Amino acid sequence: MADQEYPTINGVEPSYADVKFEIPLYSGPTIQTNDIAGFKFSDKVTVGLKKGTSGGRIMARTVGDLESDASIIFYLGGWRKFMRGLAAINKKISLVGFDVLTKFTPPGEIDLYKFKVVGGRVIGRSFDIAEGSDAQKVEIPISVMLIEEDEGITLL
Repeated sequence: MADQEYPTINGVEPSYADVKFEIPLYSGPTIQTNDIAGFKFSDKVTVGLKKGTSGGRIMARTVGDLESDASIIFYLGGWRKFMRGLAAINKKISLVGFDVLTKFTPPGEIDLYKFKVVGGRVIGRSFDIAEGSDAQKVEIPISVMLIEEDEGITLL
C-alpha cells in the first residue's frame, strides 16, 4: 500500500477549489470567491422540558430554541475582497447582513450538496499571519439566523 501524504478519493484528489461559494450582501452585490480555506457551520435545537410535580417525570416538551453559528476561514486575499464588499455598504462591517451559499459535489458522487447560511453578520476577526511559505489566513466568526440544507430544510 502506497504511503500517501495527500489522500485521494477514488483516485481523485479532492480540492476545496471544487466548492462554490456565493455571498450575496443585503443591499449590495453578490461576492463570489474561492479564496476560502475552510467553512464551518452548525446548528442545534435546545428543547425545554415541563416536568411533573412528583418525581420530576417529563410531562411535555417545547418546540425548542434554535441556535446556529458559522465561521469562514479566508485566505488573506479573499478576506480583503469580502471586507471591501461589506465596507462599500457600511464602514462598520459588522452591521452588514449577508447569506452564504455553498454548493459542491464530492468526487465519485452525482448529488449536488447545497447549504445556505441565512442572516449572517461578521462578529469578529482572527488573523493567523506567520513567517513562512504557508498562506496567510483570517477566521471570521459569523452570527447566524438560520442554516438551510438543500431547498429550505432546517432543524426548526
